[in-house]
Amino acid sequence: MSDDEINGNETVELPLNDSSGQPDQADQPDQVDQESQQIVAYLDGELDAVANAEIEKRLADDAEFALRLQQLQRAWDLLDDLPRANNNIDFTRSTVELVTVSAEDDLQATKNLATQKKIQSWLIRSGLVSFAILLGWFLGDWYFGRAQRQLLRDLPVIHQFDEYRLTEDLEFLKQLQDAGLFDEEPNIEE
Repeated sequence: MSDDEINGNETVELPLNDSSGQPDQADQPDQVDQESQQIVAYLDGELDAVANAEIEKRLADDAEFALRLQQLQRAWDLLDDLPRANNNIDFTRSTVELVTVSAEDDLQATKNLATQKKIQSWLIRSGLVSFAILLGWFLGDWYFGRAQRQLLRDLPVIHQFDEYRLTEDLEFLKQLQDAGLFDEEPNIEE
């Protein structure tokens, strides 16, 4: 019992119903939330004497409201039984150090990623340039080297050209080729 009840002060009941006397279904969640806030304020001792008296009268008249207050009171009591965290300077320092180390790790990871991307970009560019050079060399050799390759294939004939010119019979040259006379590599150093 509160001091107001002992002194005989009247309490005013808070209106919970609309003008028709029926509870408004749309307002019930807001009403429950408002009632919970009133109970919390009552338990914390934040209400003035009039509001305190209203809550106490409602507790006496409404068993469900009283049950909700008891449940919240038990929760408050359980919270009081919990051990208090001892936040000292060492805890704060270690927390800040952990955050600092984490930030440094993140920064290092970002730097490493940037370095890897630069290296990867450099390697890709170098590879593309090398590929372009090789492709150009092979295409140039293929296109511009056709005439030189033909000359290299004809080199044994060119080397022996003076001897072939003295021979007027083509049949005789074919017989020499069949005999393996032209199979040896010519000595170009002469």
